[in-house]
Amino acid sequence: MEENNKLDLIVKNAQIYTMDPDQRILTRGSVAVRGDSIAMIEPADLSETCTADQVIDADGMILFPGFIDTHIHFFQSFLKGLGADHRLIEWLNLSALPYGTKMTPRQHELAARLASMEALKSGCTAICEFFYTNQDPELAYACIEGMRSTGIRSVFIRTFQDTGEEYGMPSAFIEPASKAMREVAALKKRYKEDDMFSIWTGPDVTWSTTKEGYQTMLEYCLSENVRYSMHLKETEVDNEMCFRNYGKDIVDLLEEIGFLTDKMLAVHCVNLTEKDIRRFAEHGVSVSHNPEPNLYLGSGVPPVPECLRAGVNVALGTDGAASNNSTDMLETMKLAALIQKGIHRDASVITADQVIRMAACGGAKAIGMEHLVGTLEIGKKADMVLFDPRHLKSFPNHDAEATVVYASSEENIDTTIVNGKVVYHKGIFSGGISEAELIREIAAEVRKMLG
Repeated sequence: MEENNKLDLIVKNAQIYTMDPDQRILTRGSVAVRGDSIAMIEPADLSETCTADQVIDADGMILFPGFIDTHIHFFQSFLKGLGADHRLIEWLNLSALPYGTKMTPRQHELAARLASMEALKSGCTAICEFFYTNQDPELAYACIEGMRSTGIRSVFIRTFQDTGEEYGMPSAFIEPASKAMREVAALKKRYKEDDMFSIWTGPDVTWSTTKEGYQTMLEYCLSENVRYSMHLKETEVDNEMCFRNYGKDIVDLLEEIGFLTDKMLAVHCVNLTEKDIRRFAEHGVSVSHNPEPNLYLGSGVPPVPECLRAGVNVALGTDGAASNNSTDMLETMKLAALIQKGIHRDASVITADQVIRMAACGGAKAIGMEHLVGTLEIGKKADMVLFDPRHLKSFPNHDAEATVVYASSEENIDTTIVNGKVVYHKGIFSGGISEAELIREIAAEVRKMLG
C-alpha cells in the first residue's frame, strides 16, 4: 500500500447521513479518518483499498455527524430530582442555588465527568458547560478537568452575576463584572484553547445582571473576540427587573447597548416576541432550545418553528440534570419535535430532519464551529456517531431520521467518535474510565453533600 493510503480509522458499510449542503445520503459507504479529520467519504468499502489502524464494520448502522449539547450545568448532575414540581425561582432556591454554594471541587469534577459521559453515550461529540458557581476558582478548574478527561469537545462558559439577592441569588455568587472578566482572562491564560476546548463568558440571567454588567462584559468580549451566552426570556420574571429598573424589555435593552451579535448564544427564549425573532435574525444571534427543563419547570414552549422560518439559527441543549434529570440528547430531540407539533396542532410544523440538523449543524453554528463540525465533509473534524437501530424500541427501521428522533434511546448509540478518536464504543468509554467505578465514587460524594 502507498503511504498516503494509510489511515487512522475507517467506518465501513454504514448508511451515511452527511447533513452537508447537498443533503447527501449514502445507502452503504465508508468514512475514512486521517488524524483528526475526515479524509474520504465513498460509496464503497475503503478497507479493501486502504489500510487503517482501526476499522469499524457498521453494517446495519447509520452514521451521523455528532450532536452538540449547547447548554448544560454540570454540577446539577448531583441534584437529579431535588426541587421537583416547582417553578423556576422556587426550584432554584430549593435545589441549584443552595447546593451550588456547598459542592466541593471533587464533586464538581465528578459531576462534569458524569454529564459528559452521558452526553457521549447519547451521541454528543461536543458540550457547552454554562458555569455559574463562581465562589471559588478551584471549582472551575475541577469542572474543566472533569469534562476534558472524557475526550468530548468542550466549551466552558464562565458566567457572572452582579446583583439578584432579592430573587435568592446567593451572595457568594455575586461579583462585579470587571472582576469576572479578569477571572475569564485568567482562565484563558491558564488553559490552552484550540478546536477541542474554548472559553466563553456571559451574564447568568437577566435578574442577576445590571446594565453596567452587560456593558462591561460586552466591551471585554468585543475587544478580545470572545463568544458569550446567557439565559434569556425563560420566564416572565426575566423582564420584571428590566422593566422596573430601565423601563424597557430586556431584548430592547440588549439591542440598545449592542449586545445582539453573532457571538451571542441565547438560551431558552420561551417568551420571544415576533420583534425579538426579527432582531435575532438580523444580528445573527443563535438560540439554544432546551425543551425538557422548559416543560419540567412549567416555563412554557419557545417559538422554534417561527425562529427557523425567520432564519434564526436554533440549536439544542439538555440544560442541567436538576431541571431535566438526565443529559440525554436523544430524549431532548424527541421532545423538541413533539411539543411543537402539539401546541401548533400541526404534525408537519417541525420535522425529524430539522431536529437532527438543530442538534448537529445548528449546534456547530451556535458555537462558532460550523466550518469544522456539524456535517460529514472531507476536511472537517471527524466528529461522528454510529446509530444502531437493531433494538426492540427502534426496530424495524423504515426511516433513519424518524427512528433517531422518535424511537431511540442511549442503547442505540454504538460508537461516538470525537476529533478522529473513538471515545465510546459498545458500552465502553475510552481512557480507562469505568462507568461503574464513577457511579460508586459519586454515590459516596452525594452522601457527603447531603450530610
